[in-house]
Amino acid sequence: MFVNRPGVAPPTIGDSDLQAVIARYVAWGERMASQGHGSPRGGARLTDVYRDRGRVVSNRDGECLAVDGPLAETKEVVGGYSVIDAADYDENVELCRDHPAADDGSIIIRQLA
Repeated sequence: MFVNRPGVAPPTIGDSDLQAVIARYVAWGERMASQGHGSPRGGARLTDVYRDRGRVVSNRDGECLAVDGPLAETKEVVGGYSVIDAADYDENVELCRDHPAADDGSIIIRQLA
């Protein structure tokens, strides 16, 4: 995971390095699925923030306002998400311990409502 810093383009890597990174993500997802924590519930890579900044939508005084996002004060950008089943936060931390994104970024763990 690349942490977005204003004015700094993400690093480029060669094809073989990219394939190695992808293989680590695939292996982690397959292990989660085989252990019953499953990726069948969802997960995806998000588009590159440098090519698609997304939108921020809010309602103000009865009017829908959509602006380019993420906001300028954003220090980190979500690069993707995974949905896994875990009994609690402690189990989720253990499951994410060897997730590739934890090596040079961070993982935010949240519960689904």
